[in-house]
Amino acid sequence: MHQAQTGVVSPDVVAKACEPSAEKALCVSVLKSQASDVNDLKQAAVVAIQAASGEAVTTSEMIKAARKREENKEVVEDGIEEETLADCAMSYIYLVEILANASGALSAGPGTNVNVKDKVTEAVTAAETCEKSIAGGRKSPMVEEVAKKNENVRKLCSNALSVYNVYASGK
Repeated sequence: MHQAQTGVVSPDVVAKACEPSAEKALCVSVLKSQASDVNDLKQAAVVAIQAASGEAVTTSEMIKAARKREENKEVVEDGIEEETLADCAMSYIYLVEILANASGALSAGPGTNVNVKDKVTEAVTAAETCEKSIAGGRKSPMVEEVAKKNENVRKLCSNALSVYNVYASGK
């Protein structure tokens, strides 16, 4: 079996990894943006999980900053918005942690006690929990921004799960 050299994207790997993804264009974009890291299905899974993790960290920081701004106001204008942001903040604390665990376990290889598939599935669920909190609240501009970022994180997590499943089935 011939392996692509470092720095070269294997179109076959990207195509195979992204085939079952509900967001094929996003999947291909994520894997091609990390061309030097995608030479086999394991690397594709690592890149996909790391992309979801990076976006989750960014979204978590945005939620923390929004909550801090609300805390610094003398008058709380919208308790529902604060509750929505608090719910999402809790989801993201968990989401960031489990994606880091999944990425670390996949990179470490066999012998870890972490089920990567379960962890990435839990990350999708955590993003969906935030989505449900947003759906039940009022749509302020800040909550709308969180909703957009959360939707992207949910798609990246679903994509990571899909790519991981392709990798895991190839063993």
